[in-house]
Amino acid sequence: MMVAARQNDDPPPDSLTKAVRERRTRRETRLSEGEPSMMRFVGQIGVLGWIIVTPTLIGLFIGRWVDRWLGTGIFWSAPLLLIGVALGCWFAWRWIHQQ
Repeated sequence: MMVAARQNDDPPPDSLTKAVRERRTRRETRLSEGEPSMMRFVGQIGVLGWIIVTPTLIGLFIGRWVDRWLGTGIFWSAPLLLIGVALGCWFAWRWIHQQ
C-alpha cells in the first residue's frame, strides 16, 4: 500500500507549526526593531492591573447597590465581587495572549 507523500511546501496545520511560525515572526520583529523599552513594560503592567480591577469594582458596586435596594447585607456583594474578579482575570488572560 502506498502512502501519499506530503509536499514540502504544505506543512501540517497543527498548533505546533503555528506556534513556531509566530515565535519566528516575533524574533524577526524583535531583531529588526530592538528590545521594547522599560516604559512599555511598565505601561503593560498598568493596563493589566486596570483590566483586572475595573470588572472587580463594577461587580462590587452593582452588588452593593442591589444589597441596599433589597436590604440583604452582603448577600449580593460577595458573589458579584468574585464574578468581577473572575471576569477580570479572564480578560487579562486573553489580553496577555494577544500581546
